[in-house]
Amino acid sequence: MMYEDIVYKLMTHFTSGEFEAEAIRARVQFSKIAGVFDEEAPDFEVKMAQYTDWYLFTRPLADFNETPVRQSIIDKVFVIPDEDKIYYQNLANNRHSLFEFIKLKGADVHVKDLYSGYKLVIKDSKVNAGFEKDQIFEARLFPDGDNFVFANAFCFHPHEATKYISKEVKRVNTLGESERDSAREELIEKLFAMKYKTEQYRHVDVKDIYSNEPRLR
Repeated sequence: MMYEDIVYKLMTHFTSGEFEAEAIRARVQFSKIAGVFDEEAPDFEVKMAQYTDWYLFTRPLADFNETPVRQSIIDKVFVIPDEDKIYYQNLANNRHSLFEFIKLKGADVHVKDLYSGYKLVIKDSKVNAGFEKDQIFEARLFPDGDNFVFANAFCFHPHEATKYISKEVKRVNTLGESERDSAREELIEKLFAMKYKTEQYRHVDVKDIYSNEPRLR
């Protein structure tokens, strides 16, 4: 798949050479959110996909103030063949959001973007398993012609957190335009950290973690 090949190429370039120290710092930063990387853990591949997604598409490079995917487009050292430029641009124009799963019809995944309220159909999706009715999840969509393609990273939130998440989304959506985009990303990251706390502290009620007054800090 074209996008997977490009993600691999981006990750190889932006974690080696002059970017090696940057990648190490980023991995430490990510571990503070999602916990340590354990190659023997059953969730290792999931966590690596989430880290790759976050590193390439969310986190700005310290020396450039651009995400790796955006830096690749303007970087004279990183060569992009003319025929591939549209794919890199599509990756840069990704849609990162919180979605509610509506239904699966054949291989078409129907979702609702909670931030915009728009209902979207990811046609003939290669990722079409693991979804539950009305479940809220974090994902990233790449535009692809008149369709979208899921990135490899997902974060599925427990049903018990739905009320809290919905309330927080409404709060963020009432903010002014200058604050809204950053607040939406901050909420996604906050919820991501909460999800990992539910995995770490299974004895704690989900509603005590997904809270603005959590029992765990």
